[in-house]
Amino acid sequence: MKAITKNLVYFALIFLVGAVIFRYVLSMFLENQRFNIIWIIAVVYFLYNFAAGWHYGKRDHDHLPLYDIGFRFHLATYVIFNLVAISWFFMGFNSKYESVGSVYLTAVFWGLGLILHFIIYLYTRKYSISGINRDEIFE
Repeated sequence: MKAITKNLVYFALIFLVGAVIFRYVLSMFLENQRFNIIWIIAVVYFLYNFAAGWHYGKRDHDHLPLYDIGFRFHLATYVIFNLVAISWFFMGFNSKYESVGSVYLTAVFWGLGLILHFIIYLYTRKYSISGINRDEIFE
């Protein structure tokens, strides 16, 4: 089955750019002790990612109508966000007001949600290819 689609790759690239910009802006405002702006940055980042996911997820579903409840996009988001966040700390770009522990905690709790999403995906995948032409599924 075509698990990695063109739309998923475009989404991942857009998300990667957004994650790097988010980490940079977050660290910059924390370093300058502008703590009241952090929530605005987080909301803008959420809206950016929601719009990208909605756009490319809809295009992906229109191209290949799998009922995978967005698991592939969720997995890509999890991997990219956490790789960028952890790399940010290992490269020393973080603010002195940031803790790598918060990144690890985010990864753990988000990972638990991802595991639940995977279980739901496994349960629903038997219905995911109903009505799709065999040529559209296999390369």
